Amino acid sequence: MSIEVGVAENALKVPLFAELYGYGPFKGRRNIGTRDPLYCRVMSVTDGSRRNLIVTTDAVVTDDLDARTLRAKLSIEHGILPQGIMFAGTHTHSGPAMSFGIGWGEMNQEYLAHWRATVMKTAAEAIRNEEEVRAFAGRSPITTKIGYNRADREKDQTDPEIRWIRLVRKDGSVKALVHNHGMHGVVFNALQKRVSADWMGEANRLIREKKLAEIPFFIYGAAGDINFKWTKPGATPEERESDLAYAGSRYVEDLAAGMESGGEEIQLGPIQSAFDTFEFPTYVETAEELRRNAELMKDVWPFAADRYVEMAVLADRGKDFRVIKDLQVLRMGDFALYAFPGEPFIKLGLDVMEKSPFAYAMPVGVANGNGRYFPIPETFARNPVINPKEFGYGYYEIWAGAGRYMPRYRENIADFIVGNLLAMKLK
Repeated sequence: MSIEVGVAENALKVPLFAELYGYGPFKGRRNIGTRDPLYCRVMSVTDGSRRNLIVTTDAVVTDDLDARTLRAKLSIEHGILPQGIMFAGTHTHSGPAMSFGIGWGEMNQEYLAHWRATVMKTAAEAIRNEEEVRAFAGRSPITTKIGYNRADREKDQTDPEIRWIRLVRKDGSVKALVHNHGMHGVVFNALQKRVSADWMGEANRLIREKKLAEIPFFIYGAAGDINFKWTKPGATPEERESDLAYAGSRYVEDLAAGMESGGEEIQLGPIQSAFDTFEFPTYVETAEELRRNAELMKDVWPFAADRYVEMAVLADRGKDFRVIKDLQVLRMGDFALYAFPGEPFIKLGLDVMEKSPFAYAMPVGVANGNGRYFPIPETFARNPVINPKEFGYGYYEIWAGAGRYMPRYRENIADFIVGNLLAMKLK
């Protein structure tokens, strides 16, 4: 079976003063320039009759409607089955807002139009440069722990490795390097007002600088509960620059060390995919219950209290708050991608990789939509009700969905998503 791979990238132009998304609501982070560029990257894998297309963007999240609309356009333009087209963000917190979130940054329509056009352009370029490659895969252990588990500091479970695939041309040159790891893009803090791809962008820059590949292709993993471990809490923006260099260099050093053996050769065929839409399990609360939430929340997080009041007003008018999201799996032989439409806790990613039948399975966070956080049962057990005296991580991931007018997920959300992803029928 002859498999061809195409990869392309284009830098994105962010208008001055477009708001940056991340670090909390109503921060007013109107950008004053670009520290380092954001990219749209596309990878196409085909066997001549079937094609999978992976679109990644240096963005905090992806949007459901944009993913569905662009998937239809790409399908028509290039004759690709829609189920084989995936959209994912890298989760930098220093890029423009790309989905609805009250106060989290106004979406800049000029930028969004430019991004959509860039997606179509980059996809066409990737398809045009498809060629035969050999694929070598491996796992690089993380030797310096640069992240921490913000929702469970006691167990402190983080992503232990970098999954990678080198795509090598017949002449021995490395066309692209796919690398997959889970850690939030939060090296900077809310004082950062310049566009940046965060530590993932720094890692990609170093991969290119060290000539590990022509195009670095980062795929964001499961990291809803994993933050970068700042070397100095409360540090100045200048000190954050040092953190960025530290995070990028340690990551790439570990990645390169694991690649020294060359990895094992893997097959990239057959090309298969699966896609389905599900109603996620949530709590349906009455307007009265939503107002009670607001009353309990008003002292610990007034922003969320205000949103609960607004949800109650909408509930009075018959608003349907159900969460309808897309799940997707792409298979390229021994390599498979499992798309989570939000931010899965690390355990969800580990479970998928352990139970997948494919040797190199990778979880993909914030793919095909922004369904917020997907916590694990232990997190729900530690934070069963709104505590009017305390608000922190763990609690936040369960109760702060009101910022997008979203209800709480039920305690089985992790099992629901992982179970359905693993049960999807590839065709």
